[in-house]
Amino acid sequence: MRHWMTGMMATAAMLAAPATAQQPRPRTATAISAGDRQQGAAANPQLIKEFGGAYTGPQAAYVERVGRRVAVESGLSNAGGDFTVTTLDSPIENAFAIPGGYIYITRQLLGLMNSEAELASVLGHEVGHVAARHAASRNTRSTIGALLAAGAGIATGSNIASRVVGTGAQLYTLRYGRNQEYEADALGVRYMTAAGYDPYAAADILSALDASSGLSAQAAGTAGRSVPTWASTHPNGEDRVRRAVQLAAATGRPEAAPAQDTRFLRMLDGLPYGKESDRQVIRVVAVGPRDSIASLSARMAVPQLKRERFLTLNGLSPDQALQPGSLVKLVAAR
Repeated sequence: MRHWMTGMMATAAMLAAPATAQQPRPRTATAISAGDRQQGAAANPQLIKEFGGAYTGPQAAYVERVGRRVAVESGLSNAGGDFTVTTLDSPIENAFAIPGGYIYITRQLLGLMNSEAELASVLGHEVGHVAARHAASRNTRSTIGALLAAGAGIATGSNIASRVVGTGAQLYTLRYGRNQEYEADALGVRYMTAAGYDPYAAADILSALDASSGLSAQAAGTAGRSVPTWASTHPNGEDRVRRAVQLAAATGRPEAAPAQDTRFLRMLDGLPYGKESDRQVIRVVAVGPRDSIASLSARMAVPQLKRERFLTLNGLSPDQALQPGSLVKLVAAR
């Protein structure tokens, strides 16, 4: 995908619009302090428990390797082992970080991705929050407390958590203001580029997240409703996609349609999808000569919006031709 958005999200023309807001200047990273390490180590097991536990295995090990590869470019530490990257067994598309080098991503967000570069982008963004000490500036203890409360809300299915998911607002971003999110975006692009990844993948995953949030809102019957005032300081998805394209262009790397990351996609095969009670997994299949978006969408084991979810899950535009032999993701029953 090259950051396409449809319907309620945005048009391709919007992505080409010139920026009117100045990009925040990323600050220099400060080394992880002993105090941050202590607080992070104390909070880590609680956060893992509240967000469904740690998802382990080869897929989680893959995420950890990518996270450490990106994190060492931050200036926080030259040792990848100083960073703890955890995949959470949660059905919510989410990622966050806390001081001390602790970075988290959910299996549901991992399943939305279509390349290792997209994964590097999200993890780089979270490392950026740590490097810029955003959580510390908002009071580390209260930030961790808010995350624990959010995790408990998800675990119990609270109305607050449901409303947050329904509006497409990401729980982890509500801690940060607009400029902090822009700063973390800029740092994330810097880190992923230094680690050798395609910087334009940042716009791809932001676009996918925006589309997925829109589908969740549509399914919940909240599409088109205004964002609540407590989320008003968070930048909207369209603006972040546009800015991410500009950040990538500023690296000097030419924009080109990337080759399909088949290694990454095959790694996702068998990843649990949705709630545990749904008993669903992601299956990666090769496109057959007679396959179409319509025929493959019909195989999606989701109750509604099959075509839309197939397109979003695979980063495809509605009129995109499928290439026989290429890989696509489906949601299937276990």
